[in-house]
Amino acid sequence: MFRFYDATTQTAETGGIGNMAGTGFRRSLSKSIQAQAAAIFDLSAVDDQRIVFLLDYDSYFARCMQQAYPPLRGKPVGIRGPAKGTAIIAASTEAKARGVKVGMHINAALRWCPQLIAVAADMDMYGEICTRSLRVLTGVTDKVEPFSIDEAFLDVTDVVPEFGDAHMLAMHIKRELRRELGRQITCSIGIGPNKMLAKLVSHFHKPDGITHLTDEEIPALLTTIDLQDICGIGPRVKRRLHRLGVYTVEQLGRIPRDVLVKEFGVLGHVYWLWGHGIDLAPVSPYHRQQAEKSMGHGLTLPEAVHSRRTLDAILLGLCERIGRRLRRGSFLGRMVALYVGYESESWQGPMLGFGGHRRLPAHTDDSMAIYDAVQSLMPGPGLEQPVRRVNVCVSELQRGDLQLSLVEDRVTKRNLQRALDEINERFGDSSILRGIEKLNKFPRRNGPPGHGLCKRYPVETQTTDKE
Repeated sequence: MFRFYDATTQTAETGGIGNMAGTGFRRSLSKSIQAQAAAIFDLSAVDDQRIVFLLDYDSYFARCMQQAYPPLRGKPVGIRGPAKGTAIIAASTEAKARGVKVGMHINAALRWCPQLIAVAADMDMYGEICTRSLRVLTGVTDKVEPFSIDEAFLDVTDVVPEFGDAHMLAMHIKRELRRELGRQITCSIGIGPNKMLAKLVSHFHKPDGITHLTDEEIPALLTTIDLQDICGIGPRVKRRLHRLGVYTVEQLGRIPRDVLVKEFGVLGHVYWLWGHGIDLAPVSPYHRQQAEKSMGHGLTLPEAVHSRRTLDAILLGLCERIGRRLRRGSFLGRMVALYVGYESESWQGPMLGFGGHRRLPAHTDDSMAIYDAVQSLMPGPGLEQPVRRVNVCVSELQRGDLQLSLVEDRVTKRNLQRALDEINERFGDSSILRGIEKLNKFPRRNGPPGHGLCKRYPVETQTTDKE
């Protein structure tokens, strides 16, 4: 029922923003390749009168922390990995102004900015805030495509007339996001006729800015930007373009298309169109993308857990969160999988642990049924080694109603769980919980919208780790 294995061979499910494996640049590029077929030979046939937004959150990880923990507001904050000696993975606006950059070792960052406050990343919180922001955006238009955890495309062509113009709509979106997420979490919005240009100009007025690129401004813009300013042209593509004598975006539009196709294949068509400021990739609504096949949550714990009771409390918290997601989406699951990773001496090496899966007698969204299955996958009453990583996943999802039973009142249980869901949704996670969860040393403490996330994080203003 369970087995030991090397965690490096496993694929872990993550929670927060749902199944977004199909989002991002690769999916967008695929859509662009398909959509540009009509313009391969006749550029005049292109009729792209869309209005596309690229919403990009400012210093997302750091701003979320500042919203969650008021004492961090207005101070230089660096987000680090789970281990104290790791590099800076994100920095607040205040930290960037003092020379702190992503990728710096914490010690180096502290030399640039002695006042830097290093805070451990909380990916679950970032995912939850992303989910809440998507609810706001889909209230404006159903054409919303998440590009990453802190970026999203919106096709607002049909919505703009209701607000007067694109700038007024952008201001409306900012107000609604501020009301839902808090004042510390801001975003910059790029507005253009397609996804490529909207993303390109979204960085022009950061933070908290709006940049609207009109059709008349496109030719002048293409003469000033670098090749790598276009999302999708990286260093290797740039070097290959240099070999063809292409050094600017303007030259990219002037080079014969056949030359680019010979060098890059079908991507040559896309690059040539980008050189003319054209991107035919549609905004692909995320609710029309591939349906979720599983839901899971995992944690890399801030410190190793030695107690089985503490681990049980953590596992129950994960099961509660999965159950809430199932109920919120009207899903039922049947296959429950568990992975527990032991503490490793090196984060670079493989993490050993145990895991397994169990198929339930019937589909369910009952958090306790999921938790009971997880408990059955534990190898014994205690822990052989300290635990640092846990993951629970439910698969074989289907939509539908619970199957009634003659031996248990599943309807009453479900109504009780929905009542608990409503309380936690309204007043914040952990507002009401089961007694065993009080043993969880690392609870989620997300609060209600508009009041910060009310979570206190261990912060460090100095480190003794050596480079």
